[in-house]
Amino acid sequence: MPAASSGRRWWRACHGAWQADWRERRRDWRVWLVLGLGMLLAICAGVLAAVDLQGTLDARQVAAQAERERWEHQGAKNPHSAAHYGVYVFKPLAALAALDPGVERYVGSSVWLEAHKQNELVYRPASDEPGASRQFRLTPALLLQVLAPVAMIFLGFGMFAAERERGTLPALRVNAAPLGAIGVARAAVLLCLAGVIALPACAAVALVELRGGGAEPFTDGAARVALFGIGYLLYLATWAALVTAVSAWAPTMRASLGVLVALWAATTLVLPRAAVELAQSTAPLPTMQQFRERVDTDLGMPDDPAEAERHKQQILKDYGVRDVSELPVNWAGISLARGEAHGNRVFDRHYSALFDAMARQSDAVALGGWLSPTVAVAGLSSYVAGSDTASHIQFVRGAESQRRRIQTVLNDAITSHPERDGKKYEGDAALWRSVPPFRFTYAPIEWSHLMLTRLLPLLALLAASTLLARLGVRRLRLGSLQ
Repeated sequence: MPAASSGRRWWRACHGAWQADWRERRRDWRVWLVLGLGMLLAICAGVLAAVDLQGTLDARQVAAQAERERWEHQGAKNPHSAAHYGVYVFKPLAALAALDPGVERYVGSSVWLEAHKQNELVYRPASDEPGASRQFRLTPALLLQVLAPVAMIFLGFGMFAAERERGTLPALRVNAAPLGAIGVARAAVLLCLAGVIALPACAAVALVELRGGGAEPFTDGAARVALFGIGYLLYLATWAALVTAVSAWAPTMRASLGVLVALWAATTLVLPRAAVELAQSTAPLPTMQQFRERVDTDLGMPDDPAEAERHKQQILKDYGVRDVSELPVNWAGISLARGEAHGNRVFDRHYSALFDAMARQSDAVALGGWLSPTVAVAGLSSYVAGSDTASHIQFVRGAESQRRRIQTVLNDAITSHPERDGKKYEGDAALWRSVPPFRFTYAPIEWSHLMLTRLLPLLALLAASTLLARLGVRRLRLGSLQ
């Protein structure tokens, strides 16, 4: 019973401190100034993200339909000519990627699928932007990761330091006020204020997504949205705990503000960049020119003549003939398929090594999340939004699978139509339509990897910040008032 009574007293004190802090903040013009500026930026970020999302979705849908029409109405021609005629496929875009674009603006949005080549993605939005926009583009993710903590710092740095400077802290101790409940209430107020700043941006993107029918390239979209919100809730809660801790430990308001600004600069500006530099040195990538030269060199190497001859003799044996001219199938189609298989092996070898290096870079960056909550939440939000490097690699692999599917259909058509009187087979619209349209969906969330590399660092930093805040408040209750 005493424990239950103590718990009720603690919650009553927390509720009272919450109401008192709200009343005080409603009367403070500086709070309204910070909230006004924050919401103005949030509205701008939301409108920009929503307009860009709607425009991008519309443009890619129109382009994809036009490409499909162009492919199906290319006219009668040899299927191998159609393979070189090629077709563009476009990367799907999720609404969450508008909130956190990640690498989307730098990796391209479309790739041309043709025979014998695995092309790079083109149409990178960042290429058409001025340098200032590439360096600083206002997005909801930037608002949440960088600007929301600034607002929390300037609204909360005097949380307990002001009590000490005003000389009201002894009165709280004499009255046996539960400082822990007061700290929780004030931190919760900061968290709510940060949430108010972020809501307009999220609402604008959600509205566009609902108007567009809600088609998402995910099979687990609801879980991704929930994780996106949980991740940023943990991130802002970490900052609320940090503000509480520093204000409780700092001897003056000036010291509290200075330490918090230094922490913000280190964790949101310095450490993320340092993590990227460390990752690049850990797993360096070749330049595009070097990579392409290596691929082209291997592609130019002739296939093993002995193996090619064994393959030819096996085909002749299977059909019971002595020469390729006697085959009931088209030897040209078989040769083309063999050439594609050789190219596929080359592509798999080089691109697998490249993607492995990129994955090692991402893992190295993720290690910075144990020191910086900004690094941790940035990795989490871009992962669930499908805008991180791993998701981009998924799309590249998906597009390559579609390219190989197209070549298989066309080469099989050539193989099944042997030449008669020197006349080559020509495909028609029915053959072009038999190629399935490209539909890409991201793989479901890998929960174990997500927990280990994204959520666990956030939870650890929140726990450490909360412990630091608790020790600081305990010191205020029991230690020196100076």
